[in-house]
Amino acid sequence: MKIRTLCLSVALVCLALPVSLQAGPRIQFETNFLDFGHLAGVESVSGSFKFKNVGDAVLKLGPPHPSCGCTDAKAIPDNLIPGASGVITFKINLDHPMVKGEKTITIVSNDPQTPSIVLRAQLEYDQVYLIAEKSVSVSVPAAKSDATESLTITRPDDQPLGIDRITTSHEWISAAVDEKAGLINVTVKRSPQVPPHFTGMMKLWNSKFGTVPVRTITVIGELEGELAASPRGVYWVIADQGNDLKAYPVTALSKSVQLKSVLGHDVEIKNAKCNIKGTSVQVVAKEPGKVFDLVLKLDEVPHGFVTGKVTLETSLASLPQMEVPVTISVFKQ
Repeated sequence: MKIRTLCLSVALVCLALPVSLQAGPRIQFETNFLDFGHLAGVESVSGSFKFKNVGDAVLKLGPPHPSCGCTDAKAIPDNLIPGASGVITFKINLDHPMVKGEKTITIVSNDPQTPSIVLRAQLEYDQVYLIAEKSVSVSVPAAKSDATESLTITRPDDQPLGIDRITTSHEWISAAVDEKAGLINVTVKRSPQVPPHFTGMMKLWNSKFGTVPVRTITVIGELEGELAASPRGVYWVIADQGNDLKAYPVTALSKSVQLKSVLGHDVEIKNAKCNIKGTSVQVVAKEPGKVFDLVLKLDEVPHGFVTGKVTLETSLASLPQMEVPVTISVFKQ
């Protein structure tokens, strides 16, 4: 009787013990399907799939493969020791008028039993606003304090636009909706805080669609200064002849950019320099105070592909400092 009782106790203890890890790496997801339902008035949707390594060896994942370019996905982490957990995070960018059906993400790993798993996200999306471009370009002329450009905006359901506020990334960017014309008018004001070439953001809000913006638009452009560079940047392509400068044609070792006073004001230029090693800069007056040649010369030929800029100071209050981008590409013949 005592022996039987002991055997029964041992059996119960064995049943209570956790199941041992499976041989080799094994990937196990909590679920491979998510349903977002019907969406409207949002720019994107995000989610995650949790998984675990239930094997007894290190699980290694390759980069996730979404079914379309509108989906970004990442495995965190991509190497898991036995018993460790991870997550596949993803974001679906809803930048098309109608998005319906499934978006899939294929996960490849070193699991010998299931080397490939397809994760599925179901959704139906109706875009509230149609805007032809994802960005607007605004250039402020040299003699102007501001400039305005417009974007066309419509609603497929023919309802009023209903945009109740617009926020911008910088105080020198402002925007307003022209409901009757179906336009968003974007204005950039000249300011000491604005870089010559700028990038900002503008968000459109409709409180009926919750606490997230209905659309985000990029604002790009430039402040055209009283001193203009032609060309605006230097792209320098050189055939590699080694380190001996004598092996290069003289014309290959120098480049020039014309600087011109746009409004005809006298300009003084000083302290011109390039941040690319071995590149010297000289300013040559062609028409004193009005037109200059900015001459770049290579005292040392770089290897491969390098980028940098020429910076210079001017006497213009509207443009105390100016930059000219420089790209040098040295290729093997």
